[in-house]
Amino acid sequence: MSLPQFFIRRHVMAVMMSAVLVLFGLIAYQDIGNDRVPNVDFPVISVSTSLSGADPDTVDANVTQFIERAVNTVPGIDNISSVSAPGSSTVNITFMMGQDIDVAFSEVQTRVSEVVGSLPNDADSPVIKKVEADSQPVLWLIVKGDRTIQQLTEYARTTLRPQLEQINGVGEIRLGGSRNRRIRVELDADAMSREGVTVADVRSAIDNEHVLASGGFLVGGLQERMLRLDLEYHNVDALNELIIRRSGERLVRLQDISTVIDGLTDYRRLARFNGQESVGLGVIKVAGANTLEVVQEIERRLAEEIRPSLPAGIELAVTSDQSTFIKSMIDNLERTLLLAVVLAGLVMWLFLKNLRSTLIIIVAIPVSLLAVTAVMYFAGYTLNSMTMLAILLLIGLVVDDAIVVLENIWRHREQGETDAVAAAGIGANEVFTAVIASSLSLIAIFGSVIFMEGIIGRFFESFAVVVVFGVAVSTFIALSLIPMLCARFLSVPKVHGKAYHRLEAAFQWLDNHYQRILIWGLAHRSKVITVSGLAILASLWLGMQLPAEFAPEEDEGQFVVTMRAPLGVSIHYMDEKVAEMEAILTQETLVDNYFVSIGTGSAGVNEATAFVRLLPWQQRSVSQQQVMQRLDRAFAEVTGVRIFTSSQGLFGGQRGEALQFNVRSTNQEQLAVQSERLLEALQQRGLGRIDMDLRQNQPQLQLRVDRERAHFMGLRTSDVVQAVNIFIGGADVARFDDDFGGGERFRIRLKGRDDQFTTPADLSRIWLRNSEGQRVRLDAVAHFEQSHAPAVISRYNLQYAVPFYIAPDMPLSDAIEQLYTTAATTLPNGFSIALTGQAEELGRTVNAMLFVFMIAIVLVYMVLASQFNSYLQPVIIMTAMPLAVMGAFLGLGLTGYSLNIYSMIGMVLLIGVVTKNSILLIDLTNQYREKHSMSINEALRAACPVRLRPVLMTSLTLILAMIPAAFDSGPGGNGNASLAITVIFGMSVATVLTLLLVPAAYSVLEELKLRYYRPESTAELTG
Repeated sequence: MSLPQFFIRRHVMAVMMSAVLVLFGLIAYQDIGNDRVPNVDFPVISVSTSLSGADPDTVDANVTQFIERAVNTVPGIDNISSVSAPGSSTVNITFMMGQDIDVAFSEVQTRVSEVVGSLPNDADSPVIKKVEADSQPVLWLIVKGDRTIQQLTEYARTTLRPQLEQINGVGEIRLGGSRNRRIRVELDADAMSREGVTVADVRSAIDNEHVLASGGFLVGGLQERMLRLDLEYHNVDALNELIIRRSGERLVRLQDISTVIDGLTDYRRLARFNGQESVGLGVIKVAGANTLEVVQEIERRLAEEIRPSLPAGIELAVTSDQSTFIKSMIDNLERTLLLAVVLAGLVMWLFLKNLRSTLIIIVAIPVSLLAVTAVMYFAGYTLNSMTMLAILLLIGLVVDDAIVVLENIWRHREQGETDAVAAAGIGANEVFTAVIASSLSLIAIFGSVIFMEGIIGRFFESFAVVVVFGVAVSTFIALSLIPMLCARFLSVPKVHGKAYHRLEAAFQWLDNHYQRILIWGLAHRSKVITVSGLAILASLWLGMQLPAEFAPEEDEGQFVVTMRAPLGVSIHYMDEKVAEMEAILTQETLVDNYFVSIGTGSAGVNEATAFVRLLPWQQRSVSQQQVMQRLDRAFAEVTGVRIFTSSQGLFGGQRGEALQFNVRSTNQEQLAVQSERLLEALQQRGLGRIDMDLRQNQPQLQLRVDRERAHFMGLRTSDVVQAVNIFIGGADVARFDDDFGGGERFRIRLKGRDDQFTTPADLSRIWLRNSEGQRVRLDAVAHFEQSHAPAVISRYNLQYAVPFYIAPDMPLSDAIEQLYTTAATTLPNGFSIALTGQAEELGRTVNAMLFVFMIAIVLVYMVLASQFNSYLQPVIIMTAMPLAVMGAFLGLGLTGYSLNIYSMIGMVLLIGVVTKNSILLIDLTNQYREKHSMSINEALRAACPVRLRPVLMTSLTLILAMIPAAFDSGPGGNGNASLAITVIFGMSVATVLTLLLVPAAYSVLEELKLRYYRPESTAELTG
């Protein structure tokens, strides 16, 4: 008893087995997560170390390189990047995809602990985190209201940040524009000179008079009392009375030589929301966390806990939210899915001309899709662009087998079989081999995905699992539930209406014309094969001319604006330029809101970043890219800075430019020179907008001390350094608390007045006190030399590096080719290019796809050879594969789409799908030759017209299911359209040509086999 006959008899079991799949799918759908793409976040560990007062060169030599060499031995590393900035070192270790981040964290922790003893004594302990230090927030919240920036900062830092950090999946909360509370003692150099006070006097007085110590306990008999030795000043007025020194009979107090302010940290940060000063909270997720789940949990906490408890006058707004695009994209794909189901049902009704037959086949769609949803849930996948596109494709695929089975059963009923049960069993059994072979071919193709690694492997993995299980379930449904439903509910009316007869007449006309074309094709087999071969070769040339990129740029409804000013500009200069940028953003009517910050994260005061949010898609007819181009033209009019727009990265933590790379060398001095040369050469080629992140020309004043003169004058070098450091840079010298700080101890910052120190000549205002108590002016023992030094030192894979970010005005593949050509003629030996981001992944993707195509072809051949027990017939069936690729190349070329990850996935799918049609033709031809002793051409002329309708029906079902995606202009539409165009054109061309080429190839190869093989051998080979 065959499988279809078993379920025809056990009809309740057939229903219950399908019902359990539906049940699990419905449960899984309620809990399955959503995301933009499959989880492709590389496991990243960040090691941050502080070395106060050190310049980037010192940090690089004494901290960064030690940590790099230590962690370089950890297994599974993809790359190591580092940034040495003034006073801080950050090393980001990116691991291979699939590496356990907890194991990686433990390994890094162990390696770092081994070199802690080699770091400078005044270096803080390295801080190790499971998050990339320079990663981009997935959500920006804005704190604004009728409060001072100090009050907004304190509320954001002490109340909101801890609440958000507790949320699962949140790795870090980055404050934008925040300035923490400081008790600022602003020293008046002129007053100090009049009073004969030096920096050392002030520092010593604070140390000696502002004192807090533990007193222990006074124990006497049966009683003890705690001693409190709190001699600190607890308000600004009291601190003003702190005694510095005695001058004759008069006491010099702190207020006599300074102004004490309950203020903020140094003015090196700024943030505004729609032009209003505010504080931003940037949410950075843990690597691997689901963006939508993290944001949804934050939104829930905001609604239920945080917003209800906000103080009056304080508001919390959202300015940048990556989940908005994800939710819109999923909603858009769900609408596309529903439309695809309707179109697929229409195709089946037109061919079957019977509503009941159509409904029987449509049953396979929800059962298969819900079963796949359950598989996705248990596998830990999300509903994302890849899995949703796979589900969209399945609408066309899952009905294929059901159509073949039902159409064959229907044909038997129309030919006079009155017993419905017998017709269902015979019809299903006849196509059993064809259905199994075609499904196994598709499964084998996507089985090759297990060999793929990296981002492309992650994309394909989820796509492949959905397709494989969807096809497997649909095959089971086609051979169990469909025959049972046909046996019980399929009816073939004796009398048909006008619509039926008109449709049948049209199909008969199509059948007759196909028979004539088939006869001509079999009579001119060599011409058919030759022309097809030449067309395939021409399409390969066309494919090589197609532009290539990793993924098409999407309209996300939000983007980033970056402003760069020359190194050495002040925060006041940047404030003016940011105001000009804000004016342009305000004039753009399609901008909903924007948040601008200066000095956020590791950025210096010469860098500003704006997160711009556009109006919703349905409220504008202009794309994000058009708005960005319009703004770029306006930003070009702002002088003294570079302002440019960029999309947010496809992957978390990365910038959005398609072409990113590092120029690397061990020679730091020459690296800047050669990078500038390369930049100039690339600009001459018109590659696009280029951002070279080279920060090597920070203006600096180098202190030079005449040590011998200082020694003779009773001064130590440390005295000189301390005085300059406090007057110019400022130093936190003590702690302070009052009744308004909520128990928190704030820092007392000692610094010279900003208006007194604006030029190198002003440093002559500084006085020192020597060992004999005499005052000595600074310029008597020291002077300053002007020079330039690196503001930041970048390294990539243990070499010095200069990062480049390019938004190319040409296809990414062409831009990469131009880059390598330019670099080869510009950079000398010892300098190299290291691609990163999408450009790096494009190269990996192309290599991986070629490998997968080869493995897939081999696996399909093995499956077909096993099914048909022939070494030759699989070759005939597989002649349809290049036809599909030819159609895909033609479609991409005509519509202007690129070769990208979506179109490549479509091609892999095509080489599996098109074999189904060939299998249907060859399988029935073999049956006719075996059962009816027909010649090769007779069997082809009889079998191929019979299979014409199922071939057209299955092909058109898939093609029409993809039509909505091809015209999709909503969120995520470019990727959807790219895949849809590939499938539509590939399937259309392959279907038409397969009906002619496969019979011709079968006829030629089978005749050659009969001619050159002995009868004994022929008898053994059933093909």
